Amino acid sequence: MAVAKLTDPFQLAMIDYAEQTASEVGATVMSPTNADSDPAKQTTDVQTTLTQSPDAIIVAPVDAKAIVPSITKANQQGIPVITIDQAPGGGEVAMVVRADNVAMGATGCEEMGRLLEGEGAVLELQGELSSTNGRDRSTGFSECMADNFPDITVVQKPTDWMMDKATDAVQTVLSTQEIDGIFMASDFFIPGVQKVLTSLNRWVAAGEDDHVALVGIDGAPEALELIRDGYQDATVSQPANLYGEWAIKYAIAAAAGEKFTAGPTDHDSEIVEVETGFADLLPAPLVTGENVDEDTLWGNAG
Repeated sequence: MAVAKLTDPFQLAMIDYAEQTASEVGATVMSPTNADSDPAKQTTDVQTTLTQSPDAIIVAPVDAKAIVPSITKANQQGIPVITIDQAPGGGEVAMVVRADNVAMGATGCEEMGRLLEGEGAVLELQGELSSTNGRDRSTGFSECMADNFPDITVVQKPTDWMMDKATDAVQTVLSTQEIDGIFMASDFFIPGVQKVLTSLNRWVAAGEDDHVALVGIDGAPEALELIRDGYQDATVSQPANLYGEWAIKYAIAAAAGEKFTAGPTDHDSEIVEVETGFADLLPAPLVTGENVDEDTLWGNAG
């Protein structure tokens, strides 16, 4: 396994689930490599691992384009590749294990629409729109809003996954117009959102006057804690448990020569064709105060 950074709680949880699944099925996971968010280091990590002739390799890419030479080298050696969360920009992979990001955006929309009872104004903090995940999450959210909640006004602001841009957007928009809810393409933006809402005396729990409905995506431990405390209303949890489980299962199957096809799976997901092969779009659960303590959520791992 070659991951982006071992300081990321999500990737640490994903590795734990992968190693647990491997243990259950009798497979061995070599010590995961840590790119420390450096695409060049990840290239070196993967190519070094390939010299050890693993039966398959699992990569959580730092950069979809930078990882292509490593994917191509694995292809040349006949070693199947599984990627997690995003497809590479080239080469061939046996499977991309990722959540259905359009569906995650739509799930966030449905919950926001319910919280606002179909009326009001929402600030959408978009991710990086040049990335598949950022674009898909925004598509799912905005199309669902247009179709199902026409009386809710959506103000869209791109962030490029950058905290300062998200914080500036919240400050600018909430200082100039009435906003009833904020949809965050990532829970990563919460510290900036909290800072601005606190300065505007609107960082208050659900049920109190001036509460701003907050719905995010990722399911980070900090988001789950804020849901417990009532400040964040909901999040859509990326399924780190399923990422780890199915990355291992697909790696074993691909190493055994199994070929995959598009269509529904037996684990409530859909396999679709992508340019580099196939992707399994795994379901991501909505987390609210009712289920925030479930141990299947990666944010509660450890």
